[in-house]
Amino acid sequence: MSGLARTDLTTSQKLQVAANALAGQGIYGVKTQLAEGFGISRPTVYRAEREAAALLEEHFDAGHAVKAVEVTADEAQIRRAVVALRVVAPNSIRGIEALLPILYPGVQLSYGTIQGITAEAESRAAGFNDEADLCGITAGALDEMFSQGDPVLGGVDLDSGFLFALALHENRGAEDWKAVLENGRKQGLDLKVVVKDAALGIANGVTKVFPEAEQRDDCFHALYAMGKVHNQLERSAYKAIDRESEAEHRLHRAIYRIEATDRETVQSQRQKLNGARIIAGKKIALHDNFERAARRAQEALELVDLERGTLRDPAWMQAEIEAAAEQMMVLPHTNCKKVGRYIKNRAPGLVLYAAEMKQRLVEAAQHAGQDEVALACVVWRLAQDLRCGRRPWRRHADYQHLLGAFALLQHRAGANADSILAQVDALWQQRHRASSAIEGFNAFLRPFLYVHKGVTQGFLELLRAYYNLRTRRWGRHKGTSAHALLCGEPVDDWLSLLGYPPAASLH
Repeated sequence: MSGLARTDLTTSQKLQVAANALAGQGIYGVKTQLAEGFGISRPTVYRAEREAAALLEEHFDAGHAVKAVEVTADEAQIRRAVVALRVVAPNSIRGIEALLPILYPGVQLSYGTIQGITAEAESRAAGFNDEADLCGITAGALDEMFSQGDPVLGGVDLDSGFLFALALHENRGAEDWKAVLENGRKQGLDLKVVVKDAALGIANGVTKVFPEAEQRDDCFHALYAMGKVHNQLERSAYKAIDRESEAEHRLHRAIYRIEATDRETVQSQRQKLNGARIIAGKKIALHDNFERAARRAQEALELVDLERGTLRDPAWMQAEIEAAAEQMMVLPHTNCKKVGRYIKNRAPGLVLYAAEMKQRLVEAAQHAGQDEVALACVVWRLAQDLRCGRRPWRRHADYQHLLGAFALLQHRAGANADSILAQVDALWQQRHRASSAIEGFNAFLRPFLYVHKGVTQGFLELLRAYYNLRTRRWGRHKGTSAHALLCGEPVDDWLSLLGYPPAASLH
């Protein structure tokens, strides 16, 4: 019971006390003034404040209260939970066995029962995967990972993100890839473009099954290889700078802290400092020279020339990449020579995307205008560079460049500017020059390989079905599933499609 209920105050006065006490929180003297003004004690005012605050919190929190959901933990629901726990997160069967009693108090399944449920789910998933229509896939990225030494061969559609292949093999040669791609071709797979790394097994396997497919080298691996060497050289240069700083510090200590007659120590420290400076200078120069060559190669991979506002010639791009690679190869460092050879050998395949993209953009320019499409390409590239944090040393200049290019596009195209940008964006989304889609799946798969140690083909089938049916939470296809994009069939509940609907009683 409120302390105000025991006073002689009217209802309006009680409300006034509570409201003023709540409004005056933290203000010195408010409680005393209220107590004296209404003839009540200070503890009564404090109690009225607490009760008013509690009532307001209860009122405003009511709309955010979690609605209770009752789920009938029947056999169907338990089986559904087991299948979900198997692939939504990298759980072992022992882990699922321990989690079930926590999620459903009183429910406990044996290891063998859980294994039986997952084996049944794997069989259903394999059947579901075999029925998938792959006719809509024409561009794919191929790559391999390893499970306890055994390669896992995978393929992802570059347009929808659909995982069209995931197979465990003993080897990763041409015949293994041929078998994987043959299975896909039986389901309608017809690859016209393949993005891959330098693995010969992938290249030869694609040639055997899809001899007309254009095999493009992956820009991701090229940029990653250059970035890795750059970071190594940067760390080495910083270590050399630290050693030079330490040698200089020791020389100063030797000069000011020893006897003036002990010149040998000072001379020794000077020699060490000179040696450290020479080494640091060489390492800094090596880093800077490699960085210049790497930036040259990275810029040559881009079809859009920001300085001229035009599209580059693929032949020039290849020659520029090879020239940058030769700059790396002459540097006095093994890793620089190695990555230089890799970039030079991959140069023809790295620019294959540019020829197709340029042709598509030229065709679009016939309707929208050459200058307008070129400006839209500049806007697109600058927006991408700023979004991804490229060239941070000139971020402000790129932003100003973007504003200027967009303003000029609006001036030239008028009301058609937005439609031209949308058309150009759609074309760039299909440039197919990097294997980011398959690398993203590899990152998804890797924790499962660590937990399961050695995966089976059955588990890979279940994982593949889940990967294609799940609703993606980020990225270009956020809010959609790969299955829905490829097949045109919406996915409300992926477990139901595999034969595991929700419990019959759900409130």
